[in-house]
Order: sequence, then structure tokens, then C-alpha cells
Amino acid sequence: MQRRQILRLAGAAWAAGVAGLPVGRLHAEDFPSRPIKLIVPYGAGGITDQIGRALADAAGRELGQSIIVENKPGVSGTLGATQMATSEPDGYTLTMAPVVIFRLPHVQKMRYDPLKDLTYISMIADYNFAVAVRTDAKWKTMQELVAEAKASSRGISYGTTGIYGSQHLTISELARITQSNWTHVPYKGDAEAITSLLGGQCDVAMLTNTLLPYVKNGQLRVLAVLSEKRAPDFPDAPTLREIGYPVWSNSPFGIVGPAGMKPEVVKKLDTAFRNALKDPKLLAVTQQYGMSTNYMGPEQYNAYAQNAFKSEGAIIRRLAEAMKNQ
Repeated sequence: MQRRQILRLAGAAWAAGVAGLPVGRLHAEDFPSRPIKLIVPYGAGGITDQIGRALADAAGRELGQSIIVENKPGVSGTLGATQMATSEPDGYTLTMAPVVIFRLPHVQKMRYDPLKDLTYISMIADYNFAVAVRTDAKWKTMQELVAEAKASSRGISYGTTGIYGSQHLTISELARITQSNWTHVPYKGDAEAITSLLGGQCDVAMLTNTLLPYVKNGQLRVLAVLSEKRAPDFPDAPTLREIGYPVWSNSPFGIVGPAGMKPEVVKKLDTAFRNALKDPKLLAVTQQYGMSTNYMGPEQYNAYAQNAFKSEGAIIRRLAEAMKNQ
């Protein structure tokens, strides 16, 4: 038999064998065969961007393929989720997803449905927020601050980094359960809020560990943390739950993709992101910004998403009612 005929027959046999395999299986086994895009829904240089780049680098090494970060700031960090609603579910376009993706659909009409348009791959970490006052403030404990908010007709003014943020919602819940009076003062960022606090324009601020240098130099004092567990940067500060207030901040972020992704691809990505959380460089970045790693796999993360959408909606409705009655 001539060599050309042999090659033709071999090629036909290979094609017949391939035809017997599901196309999805072939693609899943080859994944990833090209670079992956990871949307960071905030501006370059910020905390989330730096975490995202460290995560992309570590997970990319696990996958043996580059993960390229693309910044898409705007609409309170939901543009990544919006793009997932129209992206191919092939695993090559992903986004970092902050908790606000479950919150904003209860506030305004969005171009994505968090329960229908997304595949939840891996939860990564939680933001930690602390309650800080000036060191010359009369409140030495969180209980004293809450007592003042209950007794004073003026109440307590508190600064955060924006309306409907996790700090805003947490304090609105604290106000509800303690029947206390708090006035929200939203700022454009941590730096502006700290400047305002130091200048006496607000009584207290709820921010990340950007407070740490001011605590160390004696300008600010931390009364409590809003997270469910104590924060590594403020180990002596109790949680609200520890001191009798059953409320805490819920501010995790994770990696999500478009709805309809193949389970094999989701598993590969999840394994890479889970292993990335052991990377010393990534852990150094999370520690630098006072974040706590909080891994969840696809099944657990999806269950969290279902519950978060419901609970965030309930809090938003209560907050809207409270704001209406002010």
C-alpha cells in the first residue's frame, strides 16, 4: 500500500474516533489553550486590582496559561457581571465579583441576573472593616458609642466609602436592632474619609486596614470590627457579635463566569484558584490589605449566591424604609 493511502486511512480512522467523542469533552480536555481574560471591576492600582493581579498570576501558573487582567470600573463594581451576561461560556472570560452584584439589582434595574446569568467558580476572600474614632474622642468602647447614638438626638455621624456599601448596610442593621440614631456620610474613598474623621467632620469611620498607620501613630483608635471574625490587623478589637450585637459585615469576592459553563472547565478553574490561595505572593498581598482568605468551591459558592441575593434584598428594603422615615 502506498504511503499516501496509509496516511489517508490513518487520518480517516482518527477522524472517526474523534467523531465518537463529545465535542464538549474535547474542548474541556484542551482547556485552556489560550490566555484567559479576568475582569477586575474597579480601577487600576486599587486594592481589588492588586489582589486580582496577584491572583491571576498565581492561578495562571497553576493552569499553565496566562490570565490577563482587564479593568472595567464603574456602576459600583458590577460591570464584570454585566459582561458575563453576554459572554461565551467557554471559560476564557471571567470576572472578579464583589458582594455588590447581589445588592444592586435590588436598588436599580441591571443588565444581568445574578441567579441566571452567572456561573460561580471560586470564592476567594473577605474584606475586613474596622470602626475607628479619633484618640481624643470620648468613646472608649463600641458599647459607649452605641449608647451615645441611642441617647443623642443628633446621633452619630459615620463615614464610609459609599452608599449601599457593606459598611452602610451593616450600620443600618445595627441602628435597627439597637434603636439608635446614625447619620451616614459617604465619601469617595478611604483617604477622604480618614481626612474627614481626623478633621472632625464625622464622629467615626468604618474602613479597611488603611486605618492601620493612623492607629499605630496614635491618631485613631479602633473600637470594633464589622467582620464575622476578628481581623488580623486589629486582633484586640471585638466583633459586633462578641459584644452582643447580632450583625456583621458581609463583603466577600470571588471568581465567576457566564452561565452555561461546562463542569469540567469550572472544575479546572476552581482547582487553579483554590491552589492559588496557597501562593506566598498572593497571601502577602491579601495580608497587606487586611483581607481574610475565604475559599468556597462551585457548589458552596452557588448556594451562597442564592442566599446572598435574598438576604441583601431584605436588608436593602429595610434600609430604604428607614431612609424614607428619616
